[in-house]
Amino acid sequence: MFRPYTILKSYMKNSSITDKRLSGVTLRAMIVAMLIMPLNAYWIIQMEVVWWGFPTIITLFYNVIFILLILYCINLILKKYIPKWTFSQGELMTVYVMLSIATALSGYDMMQCLVSLIGTPTWYATPENEWNELFGQHLPNWLVIKDKKVLEGYFNGETSLYSVEYLKGWMMPIISWVGFVVVLIFTMLCISIIVRKQWIDNEKLAYPIIRLPYETTKSDTVISFFKRRSLWIGFALAGGIDLLNGLNYFYPAIPFIPVKPYIHGIYFTQKPWSAMGYIPISLYPFVIGLGFLMPLELAISTWFFYLFWKTQLVLGSVAGWQLAGYPYPTQQVGGTWIALLLFSLWIGRTYFINLIKRIFTKKTPQKDDRMYRMAFLGLFLGTLFLVLFAQKAGMSLLIAISFFVIYLALSTAITRIRAELGPPAHDMYGAGPDYILTTMFGTRRLGPNNLTAFSLFYWINREAYRTQPMPHILEGFKLAQLTGMNERRLSYAMILSAFVGGISCFWAFLHIGYNLGASTKLYGRTWFAREAFSRLQQWLSYPTDTDIMGLSFMGIGFIFTLGLLILRSRFLWWQLHPVGYAVSGWWIISILWFPILISSTIKYIILKYGGIRKYRQAIPFFIGLILGEYIIGSLWSLFGIIFSLPIYVFWY
Repeated sequence: MFRPYTILKSYMKNSSITDKRLSGVTLRAMIVAMLIMPLNAYWIIQMEVVWWGFPTIITLFYNVIFILLILYCINLILKKYIPKWTFSQGELMTVYVMLSIATALSGYDMMQCLVSLIGTPTWYATPENEWNELFGQHLPNWLVIKDKKVLEGYFNGETSLYSVEYLKGWMMPIISWVGFVVVLIFTMLCISIIVRKQWIDNEKLAYPIIRLPYETTKSDTVISFFKRRSLWIGFALAGGIDLLNGLNYFYPAIPFIPVKPYIHGIYFTQKPWSAMGYIPISLYPFVIGLGFLMPLELAISTWFFYLFWKTQLVLGSVAGWQLAGYPYPTQQVGGTWIALLLFSLWIGRTYFINLIKRIFTKKTPQKDDRMYRMAFLGLFLGTLFLVLFAQKAGMSLLIAISFFVIYLALSTAITRIRAELGPPAHDMYGAGPDYILTTMFGTRRLGPNNLTAFSLFYWINREAYRTQPMPHILEGFKLAQLTGMNERRLSYAMILSAFVGGISCFWAFLHIGYNLGASTKLYGRTWFAREAFSRLQQWLSYPTDTDIMGLSFMGIGFIFTLGLLILRSRFLWWQLHPVGYAVSGWWIISILWFPILISSTIKYIILKYGGIRKYRQAIPFFIGLILGEYIIGSLWSLFGIIFSLPIYVFWY
């Protein structure tokens, strides 16, 4: 049983102050992170639900970077006046990792959707949609709320959460789901421990996402880093655009600089080119900065394969194919991520086989064997808990096992993609276990119990892969390696962040919901929840059999990806990476592809004609682009929240 107090007490007793400071994962760093989490959750909910700012659908959360830089400024003051209280880089990175995990859980595609899922099937059930008759009896009382009196204040607003009736009504679902979230993060942590050495030490993946927080907090170089003129030029350029656009929101006479995708676009009105539809052209400075930090071949692959998806539409039109859903991007992406995961396991097969032999045979024991044994045991027990949880919620045992094996495998694949590619965003809509299982078996064979349970887990499967928490766990271990943080203590901190972050999200969302009304101000989140049960209504009213066409295109995606991987392994000149194919199959890369094209072109020119030295000299400028938008954009959002004003939002 996980007991935070006992762990922290033992930690304080057995570690000296110096050891704790050197480890980075100190008690005060964890306390600071946990104290910030409720405020951070409130800020996220306000931005994404009330003001539509969406920090969590991009990979580098701008709210966390903003908080990290605030702590860095506080650190400068402490260094001058109270040096012994100064935070080390490891402590700042501890706060960063904990807040990143908590932010992912509070994200647009994760627990925000979960909170509304708890009340939606009761509140929106009508005689016309027949929800009560179709699946009401399959909804477990301990995971949803069936008392409309408790939900009335939440959906209508203009009341307070803090009444005995409301708190008592929400208590059981909150306890159940927060427990699920903690075990889910624990299970992901165990997987990350198992793959950590292979993906960090052996393959030396790039981890581009952590480049900015690491570089801007290095104690030995941070002062000189922030003194670089190129950084402040980039900051002024990106921040100046957001400053002007924010002022234009209030004073239209001030010039407006268009950078968002729906301002620019290309429409092709004649066949076969009209099949491509709308191709957004955006100029986000922070995406240009993030694209510059990506490995060049992977940045090129991202925008190339986005255009390749469009090419498939044109070719389909030329061929006269009238297939509904062609080119089946969700199914192709499903096959793509399976191939990527299997290939990464094949590359590391020697490591994984030797690891399993070593820890289970007790021959030639090594220093980390106990940690790996605990990780495998934790993975088994965590997965067992998730499966039994789902079975209790209505899934059959075999389907529950399949569901979470697929989900954890997909989470691992996305973690690998993030570690290797570091895209500004990743979206794998429809590639989750609910879509894969219904494609394979059809809704008729699965039955109402399994399908209803699928809908209860919609919050981790719709587009939750944009805010997947597992990549932040592995990136935390990479930061631990770079800064000398104690990985065991960091693991405890990650579990604490899941617990406190989960509770913080429930509190912030319900507090705002009972105040403003979920059916009005929080409409976007309740829409996701209604989408889940509308899909369930469709499944039960019009049952389907195995989707042969969907399986076929899943196989096409699998084979195409393996072909690309084989080409990369056989020919050094082959630059296209199938990771770009996986992340560009849905809409979010459509609004990011052009800035990535710009940054990859600039990076190619710099490397070709200036070499690695000029490339390193250019990095601060592109980091400045990211910081400029993140800081000015965050300040605008805080201004709007504090004064309850509609405000310019720099992202989406």
